Amino acid sequence: MQGKSDMDLKKLQSSTIDLLRFPLAIMVIFIHTAPEVFNFTQTNFSLFSGRGFYNLVCIIFSHVLPHIAVPAFYMISGFLFFLNFQHWSWDGYTNKIKSRIKTLIVPYLLWNLIPFILLIIYMLVGVYKEEESLSSVLHFIQAKFIHVFYDYNMWKAGVNWFGEKLMLTGPYNLPLWFLRDLIVVTFLSPLIYYAIKKFRIFVLLLLFIAYLSNVWIQSPGFNILALFYFSIGAFFALNHINIVLFARKSRFVLVPASIILLVISTMFYGCQHIIYGNVFQLFILSTVFTSFYVASLCIEKHVAKPNKLLVSSCFFIYALHNVTIPGIGTILMQSHNISQALIPSNYWTGRVICYLVTPFLAATACIIVLVIARKICPKITLYFTSNK
Repeated sequence: MQGKSDMDLKKLQSSTIDLLRFPLAIMVIFIHTAPEVFNFTQTNFSLFSGRGFYNLVCIIFSHVLPHIAVPAFYMISGFLFFLNFQHWSWDGYTNKIKSRIKTLIVPYLLWNLIPFILLIIYMLVGVYKEEESLSSVLHFIQAKFIHVFYDYNMWKAGVNWFGEKLMLTGPYNLPLWFLRDLIVVTFLSPLIYYAIKKFRIFVLLLLFIAYLSNVWIQSPGFNILALFYFSIGAFFALNHINIVLFARKSRFVLVPASIILLVISTMFYGCQHIIYGNVFQLFILSTVFTSFYVASLCIEKHVAKPNKLLVSSCFFIYALHNVTIPGIGTILMQSHNISQALIPSNYWTGRVICYLVTPFLAATACIIVLVIARKICPKITLYFTSNK
């Protein structure tokens, strides 16, 4: 990094962000692969057995490491939103929102509405075949439609420091809860801007406490995860701090912290204690920055560089891979079935390989669909790809 000009550092930062996008998208698929795993402190099999190794790999790659993906996306989004927005103006904010309508809101609406409509059509076919009653379909539409874009799905998310049970929600296309929350914090960006300008680092410290404690507004769309990491990105942009340079200077703290916390988070995964939850949150925070350091190093050492097709396909992969297509299932599920058919899984080694291959197979299928869609209807496809 020594001897690099500001322009070189900005270029490296931009390339690092682009390089990270595809691995982060793959991590999201690994999260949704989520095979059943067991806490190592409670298992009756050895860590060094075939089953133990499979359990270890699945915990690391589905339940621990990939959970840096969404926070990293939030931080990148906050950084890019404020990158060229140093002085507040409502005209500038309006232009940003107009841009986000194309890149966030329109894709979000389409990726939730169209799959839901396909489900209704599938149910109506069932009515035609006399497998289902029309009244039950109409009742389902009336009960569920209002929730399609906001809280169609709901799941438990542990407890906060006061022992209150937490629930998370998501839209019909469940992975897009990330996008829903990003839309919310984007509209809250004036408050974020003024808070950072007035209170500076103290805003992040307050949000950090809320992030660790999970003492925050328990309402769909107002996730502290989104606000905290988006605000970190905003803080770096508004204070002209290069993320890559920061990660490089902090590497002697970040890298050991990430490794140690990864080990602890893996070995005690499934533990319901609040302390474990805080360790896991600290792991995510340190590893988000570590990922910038590693990615920038890969670029500098010519180990990897951003690929235009992969970068532009990330949102499409994110939106398509786990959405249910009535009568077919999800691309992820079908990819799992294909990998099981191709890879013998009589032994634990085969199961590990099958598990590791499936997300890449799903991503490849999504990219193929995207390439074909761009050939057939390029303008329409833009509405589904965050205008990429």
